[in-house]
Amino acid sequence: MKSKHVRMEVSFWRHKSKRAGMSTLYCRIHVAGKQKDICSTGITIKDEHWDGSKVSSDEPQAQGYNECLVIMHDRLLAIRNTMLRTGEPITADKIKREFLKGDSPGIKFAEAFDRYIKDCKADTDRALEESSVTVYDNVRKKMLDFLIDKKALDVLIDDFDHEWLLQYRRWMKSVRLKGGKVGHADSYIAKHSQTIRDMVRWAKRKKLTQVNQLDGLRIKQPEYGEPVMLTEEQFTDLLKHRFKNKVLQETADIFILLCRCGFHYGDLQDFVKEHRTALRLGLDGKPWLIKDRIKTQVSIRVPQFAAVEKIVKKYGGWEQLPIRPRGKFNGYLKLVAAELNLPDELSSKAGRKTFTDWCFNVLLLSTPSVLVLLGRKTAKGLEVYARPDERRVIAELAQSKALKPKRKG
Repeated sequence: MKSKHVRMEVSFWRHKSKRAGMSTLYCRIHVAGKQKDICSTGITIKDEHWDGSKVSSDEPQAQGYNECLVIMHDRLLAIRNTMLRTGEPITADKIKREFLKGDSPGIKFAEAFDRYIKDCKADTDRALEESSVTVYDNVRKKMLDFLIDKKALDVLIDDFDHEWLLQYRRWMKSVRLKGGKVGHADSYIAKHSQTIRDMVRWAKRKKLTQVNQLDGLRIKQPEYGEPVMLTEEQFTDLLKHRFKNKVLQETADIFILLCRCGFHYGDLQDFVKEHRTALRLGLDGKPWLIKDRIKTQVSIRVPQFAAVEKIVKKYGGWEQLPIRPRGKFNGYLKLVAAELNLPDELSSKAGRKTFTDWCFNVLLLSTPSVLVLLGRKTAKGLEVYARPDERRVIAELAQSKALKPKRKG
């Protein structure tokens, strides 16, 4: 954009702080009609101490704070004036980059994401499972595809703001996928957004950037559709069916086990390694499956239900179970589903969802009890797995004393 007709306005605005009644002041510029947030000023004041353009005299440190705002304002104007004198094209992004240059190494967003993945692998305190790192790396690869598509591989982490994330979310919703489908599910996009937000926070902590442009971002949780799982009739059919192919029968058996213990596949693999200490007698004197979840370290406590005991005995013990890598298991499970006309999207995750549905609507367990079985601290997001439905309502109505006919005296 040619320099000579370019106007710039500098303004400051409040952003609600996590502290009640407090706000942090941010700087923003408008260049040729384009708005760009620069960074936080680092100034936090009471909500009522901001008059729209400066800190009011009610604030004890008003004079010092306002001087800081003037310095920032003048520095931005000086950058714009330098560009005018040199005839350099003026854009909001360039002004922001020049403003932050003295404090930031100017690292590209893609490079920062690379460093984040390496840090995740090396961080012994977090001790992330390989599967978790793979999930984060898949987000990085998808982001790289987006930046290539937008011809923006050189975008700096300093410049990656809410607008960039919004563009990414729109792109994710419209990108063409394998098999002819268009766009990812809202839940998948939300998880990507959370990972990107976490990466930018990490970059600021590591001083790869002086400003977190996604600070204060709230990611709207998606409305989940019906969980992919087996109905009681489908589960019964799976129990009774005998596959001619040995591998498919083994796959079906492991899936049955997942449907009656509620483990994630990784936790099942982990339990098999630890079964000598993880299979314990519960307070009722019966065998329970007790272990900490890999992802959260929250304890799972599940009775060894009959279907699980039968599968384990069939193979001669936990250590003899035909556990395959998750990818291969899910591939064979598609063939199992095809033979019995089960849902096409069936994967190991459907076992945990089938288990949750069984607990709620057949065993009629309470939400607190289900949380213990699943190894969860709260019910937030539990609807991803399953939720109480009409079967539970019918059962509870049948038990309701208020609906039972009163005896005539």
